[in-house]
Amino acid sequence: MRIFKGNWIAVTLKVILVTLAMTTLGFCMMLAFGTGDTGIAIFIGICIVLLAIAYLTKVSIPLKFFAPGLMFLAAFVIVPVVFTLSMAGFKYQTGNMLSKEEAVSTIVDQGTQSDENGTEFEAVLGYYGKDKADTAIITSTMVEETVVSNKPSTAFDAVLGYYDGDKTNLAVLGTDTYEQTKYEFFLSTKDAFTPLTSADVKNQDGGRAVIADGDIGATTAKFKAFTKDEIASVGNDLMNAKLKYEGLNFIVVDLLPVRGVGQVSVREVSKSTKYKYFLASGTKYYAIPAAQVTANEQGRAIKAPNFTVYTDSQIGDYADTIGNLRLKYKDPYFLRIDGLPAGGVVRVTVNIQSLYYDKKSDSFSNVLTGITYKDDGRGNFRNPDLKTDYLEPGWKEVVWFENFSRLFNDAKVREPLIQVFIWTLLFAVITVFTQFALGLLVALAMDKKIRGRNAYRSLMILPYAMPSIMSILIWAGMLDDQGAINGILGTDLQWLHTPFLARVSVLIVNLWLGFPYFYLISAGTLQAIPKELAESASIDGAHPRQIFRLITLPLLLRMLAPLLIASFAFNFNNFNIIYLLTGGGPSFEFGGIAGATDILISYTYKIAFGSSTQDYGLASAISVVIFIIVASISMYGIRKSKVLDDFA
Repeated sequence: MRIFKGNWIAVTLKVILVTLAMTTLGFCMMLAFGTGDTGIAIFIGICIVLLAIAYLTKVSIPLKFFAPGLMFLAAFVIVPVVFTLSMAGFKYQTGNMLSKEEAVSTIVDQGTQSDENGTEFEAVLGYYGKDKADTAIITSTMVEETVVSNKPSTAFDAVLGYYDGDKTNLAVLGTDTYEQTKYEFFLSTKDAFTPLTSADVKNQDGGRAVIADGDIGATTAKFKAFTKDEIASVGNDLMNAKLKYEGLNFIVVDLLPVRGVGQVSVREVSKSTKYKYFLASGTKYYAIPAAQVTANEQGRAIKAPNFTVYTDSQIGDYADTIGNLRLKYKDPYFLRIDGLPAGGVVRVTVNIQSLYYDKKSDSFSNVLTGITYKDDGRGNFRNPDLKTDYLEPGWKEVVWFENFSRLFNDAKVREPLIQVFIWTLLFAVITVFTQFALGLLVALAMDKKIRGRNAYRSLMILPYAMPSIMSILIWAGMLDDQGAINGILGTDLQWLHTPFLARVSVLIVNLWLGFPYFYLISAGTLQAIPKELAESASIDGAHPRQIFRLITLPLLLRMLAPLLIASFAFNFNNFNIIYLLTGGGPSFEFGGIAGATDILISYTYKIAFGSSTQDYGLASAISVVIFIIVASISMYGIRKSKVLDDFA
């Protein structure tokens, strides 16, 4: 049997078109495989096989006509329904959108925190060696150094002793014998320096201060001089002691007592600043001697061995990866670059990895708190001892029928859902009834021979001819608190901000948009009803209302039943009118994301996209419920109307 049979031009054209279609689909299939969309790739592969069987074989002649329709039916109806149904079985929401591998990687990457002191540095950004991708930094840390003079600046005669009865609390009672300072006498311990006057001390010969039992003065009364034996036992401690003086300076003992009097002197202390430098890269961390560093006028390093500063263009090349780098530092800490350079300087923080993943036990451990987080089977690593303590992000996890059970068991979902469902049903029924009734009424009126009928017909279809989005937005402006409707009526009604008026507004605007459609189909159907039926009924004595009720209307409903059912299904999911006119608002008093004019589809949209927590799994479950409701009502209506009996 010849496969390619017929006119050679037609056969050639068919082969070319089929080959082009299969090649295009094959290219799309490879792209899908490359991006990891295996399901889409398999579906496209099935379509390629179907095209080959339909047009390159003679297996089925009708398949040649049905193949494109079957592919589009599967692509735009069956696949979305199956996908939505599968998504309804997942915990798929904000915080649970990644795969488990991606979630683990993200938690590890984010499971860090600054060290306990919040240490940070300013650094210059560059690269190590010759590899521009080996990002490195040089920090220039200003360090204060304390410098102690080796030479005494001022000497005092002093009595050595202890303070407040504690022989380890060394103290000196000094006398400025040579009047070198403003202090005539003073008492110095490790913790305090107290200037004294002559009233606080008892003078020895030569004007040196001594203290005896019973001396007046609360400060000096706590001072006791060491005996000769005690001096011998604590001499080393005295010579190594640093006692308080003014400022950063301190007092040291130069000579132990001779005949009860020793000598102390002041060591001057000053502070100086200098820079210390170190280099850090992904694998290197070491200090750089100041002699090897080239610094600018601010003392910041700009050049060092094995280090080259990034140019602006190089920073741009690596801008996406710089923030994710971990540079080596003192274990267990590492350095992280915080942002891009500003004024040539980048901020670097010291961090520690607090969360560690154990692949064997499939758990995370916080090394700082000791808490272990385990897979809870619902898309999160959770603390078994505290259910509210879990790690983010989580991952998309199968929860089977949990999203469906939430529709009935979770009060936060169930209560607004019931309100929304009731209003959705009323909205769809009232809309279809009013649009059909007004459209039929206008069709009956226009069926009469009246002057200017063609002009009236043109005006009647004007709302249908204008884009619905523009009409809805214009109505939204007119129904605003300061809009044209209140201006014309002289009222101050909040048409879109009170629940009842908002619902009325939605119904009126939808009636305006929809009745021209029913006018057109009703007018056409009236023309299809044989005039002889009405004439025969009139001859038999039936008046016009009886003719309309018993003949015209039943025939209309029988012929228009599929369109009425389709209109009900459309308005059951009429997202545009709700979203553009009221946004679903105003809100119910019990709160939540549902509003007074929300229908199921707009409520589902808010759950999926309109709040801080985007719950795609729950939205998919509601979408499945909507599909079941619309399909059930549509099938029931079609069966009751017996519209398919003619095709049996």
